[in-house]
Amino acid sequence: MRQFFRYFWGMAVRPRDTLDALAADRSVRWGLAAAGLGVLQVWGNMALHALFGLDWLGTRGLLTDPTLVVGFGKVPVRLAGYVPVLAALMPLLTLFGLAAIAGLAHLLCRPWRGQGTFEQMVNTLAFAWAVPGILIGATTEWIFGVPIALLTGQHYWWVSAMNGELGPRVGLAWNLYVFGVYLGVLYLWQIALVCLALRRVQKVPVLAAVLLGLATYLVTMCYWSVFIR
Repeated sequence: MRQFFRYFWGMAVRPRDTLDALAADRSVRWGLAAAGLGVLQVWGNMALHALFGLDWLGTRGLLTDPTLVVGFGKVPVRLAGYVPVLAALMPLLTLFGLAAIAGLAHLLCRPWRGQGTFEQMVNTLAFAWAVPGILIGATTEWIFGVPIALLTGQHYWWVSAMNGELGPRVGLAWNLYVFGVYLGVLYLWQIALVCLALRRVQKVPVLAAVLLGLATYLVTMCYWSVFIR
């Protein structure tokens, strides 16, 4: 556990050294643990909403009923059952996604004589996604989810603020934060770490690392966008 937190914090403050250390460890246990952290965060967020009688699927009113889970076919799911279905699928989706993206990155680097292994890609890419996701994404959702909703009396504070229901100043400030930090900084940080991972582990040229990192990130986002509310 202590080693895991060293890797996690090291990826935030010393990414080059941490990526080298992760690449030197041939086991994929650290990558699986980092990916599992995201699953636990989503489960915890769902449980917190349920505990206080709030709706984790706060955008429910914007969706059709039934909605579709697309990817492995098109499966209609009633909105009332979407959250438990997603909760049950999260471990499988995470494991499959990690293996697929690590394999894709590894294969894309082959024409540039990539020197890394699939296991190294699993470890490094898992942390490249998890660290910004937890430090920015999860922190934002935990703080501005249930706690702020309870304090303001809003059923779903996030959407209410973005729609200007809490006043134009709050709406402007929250939209700037969501698009500038929650999405902007988060995405840029993840992309930078993914590109750096390909450069450090696969030893590909800088330009190739950037282009392949962007391609890998885009495919990953497409994969997850299918299942996120």
